[in-house]
Amino acid sequence: MLKSIEYPGGKVTVHYRSGDMEVMVVEIAGGGSLVDSTLWGRSSWHLVLEGQALVHVGAKCWELLPEETLSVEAARPYTIVNASHDRLRLLSVVTAGDAGEREESR
Repeated sequence: MLKSIEYPGGKVTVHYRSGDMEVMVVEIAGGGSLVDSTLWGRSSWHLVLEGQALVHVGAKCWELLPEETLSVEAARPYTIVNASHDRLRLLSVVTAGDAGEREESR
């Protein structure tokens, strides 16, 4: 673990960093949400490991279940919400820059 940031009801732990890429585990308590500016302005990819996530990007929203992924384009603020009462765990890969497309893989 390189860095861990605790939030009320959640935590972001950076496990790997190389250049402008970081691999992190995001944990959000039941019913909680995460609005983390360290994820903004960067392309990101999220894999749900446990729980159910709602990802709000502007006026759009995606629901993700375990083993589902979502890519978010750079420079778009977003919120990750834990839609269940159980803990939500995501594996997230974020990179600086303006590449990236939003996609939903199911």
